[in-house]
Amino acid sequence: MLAWQAESFGEPLDVLELKDIERPVPGPGQVLIKVRAVGLGLPDLMSVQGRYPFVPAPPAIPGHSFVGIIESTGPGSSFTAGMRVMARTLYESHAGALAQYALASDFHTFPAPDELDDAQAAGFALSYHTAYVGLVSRGKLASGETLLVLGGSGATGSAAIELGKALGAQVIATARGQAKANFCRTQGADHVIDATQSHIGEALRELTGGYGADVIFDPVGGEPSDQAVQAIATGGRLVLIGNAAGLSKLNPLDMIGRTYSAIGAAFPNRTEAERRQAITELDQLVADGKLTVPIEGQYAFEEAPKIIARFGGDLMGMHIINM
Repeated sequence: MLAWQAESFGEPLDVLELKDIERPVPGPGQVLIKVRAVGLGLPDLMSVQGRYPFVPAPPAIPGHSFVGIIESTGPGSSFTAGMRVMARTLYESHAGALAQYALASDFHTFPAPDELDDAQAAGFALSYHTAYVGLVSRGKLASGETLLVLGGSGATGSAAIELGKALGAQVIATARGQAKANFCRTQGADHVIDATQSHIGEALRELTGGYGADVIFDPVGGEPSDQAVQAIATGGRLVLIGNAAGLSKLNPLDMIGRTYSAIGAAFPNRTEAERRQAITELDQLVADGKLTVPIEGQYAFEEAPKIIARFGGDLMGMHIINM
């Protein structure tokens, strides 16, 4: 089968090659899926560059979120051939979805809702389930609370904006530059802080009359996270999703003194009960029209390296490779 594979870490345009490799075989509790569309995001760029903790060594096949038709199943799988599903790939095992076929575990495979076309389903599996585990399973976001989404113009950030609004929160997002700030507003953000113009914590307090944010959804880390935490509300929850800008400098004494908490929210590490709840509630929000899963760009398979390279710069929202 054909796959975009990097034999060594580096920049996508330098190391990704279209190769004819052996089709994988599903193991126990796994499915082999014929890929129809792949959702791309910053983790794909990081995994090729060697900066993504879940892909510690090459070779790397990018593509973490996808949709397709089950070709075959491994022993003990609960799925059947012919089902249309969306899934998170086993990319940490060098089996990403930028290939004609991809492996996924049963645990990270979900029936694709009829309301979502292939492009939407490809972007939905990872971004919206990550947003859900962060906002609901870990962050316990309640209707009427204030949510701050760091990096709101990214695929996961934009999903968190839309999901936060669907859950009844006031949503404030951060972005870098006017174009990305405007994009966050189109996703539904009530307010946007341009991190190139304002200190995030100071701007957040001003927007909320000094109250701050009940939940901070943080796929960014680093200095943006440290600034945001300065304005977390009493009893607030900092939900750590990623560290695209580096590691934050959490201070336990500050956490004790201002009574806020920090919790990690890794999509692969949720419980079976959390998985079932996410599927039920997200599918219902889709059926009710409260999640529309907007797609910003769709591209051909041959364009994948060029698109992945752009995640270091101008791309916003969800971008899809069609097979």
